[in-house]
This record gives sequence, structure tokens and C-alpha cells, in this order.
Amino acid sequence: MQITIKGRHWKVTPDYRAYAERRIEKLQRYFSHLISAQLTVTEEGYRHLAELRIFGNGVDLTGRAQNPDPRAALDAVLEKQEQALKRRKERLKDRKKRGASLRQQGIPELPPQATQRDRGGVEIVRSRPKQRTLTVDQAVRMLLKSRLTVLAFSEPDGGGMRIAYRLEDGQVGLLELD
Repeated sequence: MQITIKGRHWKVTPDYRAYAERRIEKLQRYFSHLISAQLTVTEEGYRHLAELRIFGNGVDLTGRAQNPDPRAALDAVLEKQEQALKRRKERLKDRKKRGASLRQQGIPELPPQATQRDRGGVEIVRSRPKQRTLTVDQAVRMLLKSRLTVLAFSEPDGGGMRIAYRLEDGQVGLLELD
């Protein structure tokens, strides 16, 4: 795990850095997929504010704690992060336990005719939808309002079949079939 320690208005001493790194590395006990941790210690008057951000596989946690002693502030924020990581791990375990699996439900048996495939070719289903009589403007508006990609219609004046289709760039194309 990559650990970054910064001090704002406060100089990070080597012994504090070693102590913080040793304590932060112990967080991997609770969640092994941690990638990096950023500790920022800020001195504001008489108090020290410790902020610890943890990044990992599916984890982005931020915790803050303050105390007059910088080590006590670090310990407090680490305790908060440990609890958060434990909760996160328990949620993952619970989700795996609650999820329905095929072993619990059993695999349904398919009837024999459903497992055999007809290798004769593609089956074509023919249907005649109700023909819409719309003007081109009405068809384009209807196509843009709906989620349809293609709309077949004929004009009220008895013209041939027309097909309006949606292009990838958001425009509408028109085919006139006579």
C-alpha cells in the first residue's frame, strides 16, 4: 500500500512518520484490497486535525479527527477508519450470502423439444401492423419524443410508404418507398 503523509502548518517528524506508516499499514488486516492512503495533519492553534483518505478496490473513505496531541488525533482517525472498513467488509459478506444462487434454487430442467434446435434456417414471422397516416413533420416529432429507432408511416394524401429512422448523431433520416 502506498502511504503519503503531509503536514500543514506543522512539520512531520521522522518518528511520527514511522509511527503513522506502521499504524496505517495495519488497516490491510480489515480490508486487503487497499491501494493507497493519504494522511494530512493540520495544526490549527492548540489542536491537531488528522484527515485520512483511503483508496482501494471499490473503497474511497475519508475520516477526520482532532486532538491536541497529533498521535492521539491519528489514533482516533484510524479507529474510525477501522470501523468503516469492518462495516464495508461485512456488507460485502452479507451481499454474497443473501444473493440467490443456482445451487439453492436448483437448475430448471428444459423439456426435450426445447433443447433440440431446428437447423433448417431462420424462421420469419410476418405481421401487418396498423399503418399510420402522418405527415413527415408529425412522424419526425413522434420519433424524437419516443425511444423508437424506426417509424413506418404513410402520408394522408395517399403517397407511398415512408420510413423515418434515427441516426447516431441525433438527426432523423427519411426513406420514401413508392
